Amino acid sequence: MTDPQTQLETLRGQIDELDQQLVDLLAKRAAVTTQVGNIKSQTGMPTYVPEREAQLIASRRAQAQQQGVPPDLVEDLLRRIMRESYLTQNVQYRCATLPGTKVAVIGGRGALGKLIVSLFERSHYDVIVIDQTEWPQAKALLAGVKLCIVAVPIKQTIDIINTLDYLDDDCVLADVTSIKQAPLDAMLAVHKGPVVGLHPMFGPDAPGMVKQVVIICHGRQNEQYQWFLEQMITWGAQLTVSNASEHDADMAYIQVMRHFTSFVYGAHLHAEDP
Repeated sequence: MTDPQTQLETLRGQIDELDQQLVDLLAKRAAVTTQVGNIKSQTGMPTYVPEREAQLIASRRAQAQQQGVPPDLVEDLLRRIMRESYLTQNVQYRCATLPGTKVAVIGGRGALGKLIVSLFERSHYDVIVIDQTEWPQAKALLAGVKLCIVAVPIKQTIDIINTLDYLDDDCVLADVTSIKQAPLDAMLAVHKGPVVGLHPMFGPDAPGMVKQVVIICHGRQNEQYQWFLEQMITWGAQLTVSNASEHDADMAYIQVMRHFTSFVYGAHLHAEDP
């Protein structure tokens, strides 16, 4: 009879071989998802398709159940693998309008601004970054721009918007502030053309917009910025339409709950302090 140590070494060898096969399969899958990303970037198909992901997970869960593998384990692995595959597709995107269309990002060197600039550049737009250095020349730089996004700190947003009365009438004016009613009102007052308010529900450390929620608050001439919304969908974003005042009320409630939670934690820790 083979001694237990020898049996153990044999089994460990089998595990090592299976793990190597697993890595090989992941490499092959990554190569295929890269090809998928190339096709999507050429055709403008969305990076993230919820129905496809849900169907894939459901199928593999059913397979796992049949083969005696915990379905939750398989789903966890799949979600991690798919998250990585989205990164391999997060390289180049098709332009939702004419390539070379001029887009300006005011605050484009900030944390969120950099991400927005990167996405537009990878989608073949002519991107103009306006920050403190370029601000004295803003009027000249914004001439002929088809989309102007205000991505500055919240305390500066209204003041910046109020200076933009010289934008071309066909330019889309947008902001990405976490409050919506005041910026939207300011944009509608200062600009005669299309206006839309956005609230990206993610931080600047996100690698892109894949599976990220963006709140949309319509302002004026919705049809004129449809291409912009389609571009975000191509980037993989999930768009949710909201009324500006309702959005702000919801955000205020969420912030109050966060502060309340922090207060309760602090009070509890203080009470526990010997």
